[in-house]
Amino acid sequence: MKCAFCLSDDKLTKEHLLSKPICDVLDVDRSTLVASLDGHGGQSGAAIPLDARSVRLPCGTCNSGWMSELERDTARALRRWISQPDEWLTIGGAGHLTRWLVKTAIVFGFAETDARRFIDYPTDASIPDITTARALAAGKTPEGVTIGAARVGRSRYVWGAGNPSVEPTGPDRISCRSINVVALNLGALQLWVVMPVFVEPDELRLPRGVTRLHPHMRYRSLRTRPEDVDPTQVVARFSDATTAATFAGLEQAQRITRSATA
Repeated sequence: MKCAFCLSDDKLTKEHLLSKPICDVLDVDRSTLVASLDGHGGQSGAAIPLDARSVRLPCGTCNSGWMSELERDTARALRRWISQPDEWLTIGGAGHLTRWLVKTAIVFGFAETDARRFIDYPTDASIPDITTARALAAGKTPEGVTIGAARVGRSRYVWGAGNPSVEPTGPDRISCRSINVVALNLGALQLWVVMPVFVEPDELRLPRGVTRLHPHMRYRSLRTRPEDVDPTQVVARFSDATTAATFAGLEQAQRITRSATA
């Protein structure tokens, strides 16, 4: 396996689902026992401490370099934002938080939705976008990503990872697999990241009570909502024109591939 972020052949290292700096600032107990639920089979895995949940994904250079720096920058931005609830989220803070959430969504995609093995029921899985991972490693903030935030009652740590609902549905429509969703309850803060992989929707609706994150947002202005982090609560709508253009592009790519291999 190559590093998912820089594609180097260096030895891969373990990346925790949530790092200590982030857990410290959000008051998340890393000794808490957590388990994953198989959305298709309805069975839960073994409960192990959050501190032990990791995936061998980045190389050592990425892990101890830009990823470690991103964790620290995001923790500082969150601490300032939450401790001063009437102050605006800075442009830099919003950028750090966005990049961190995208990185976290990619890690969850590998660790929690069986993406390494491409399970038999792909509509139940988030397939990480390697192009987006490369953009993060290059220090860029990925385009087309939607971040949402809300407050919850003092919750236990829980996450949801998967795909949104799509409108309209049907065999001749764009699949829910075109978009990945990860939602996190981190103490009193709930965060959502929605990442289009194949095509951006014409309309995207976040769950009720979730506000799109933007600079100059006050922490105090976040709405309070239930702890539910079901990815299907995100709704993506694709117009007829977008659907037709997407399928036309896929057909053209298939023709090019067939010609190149003929």
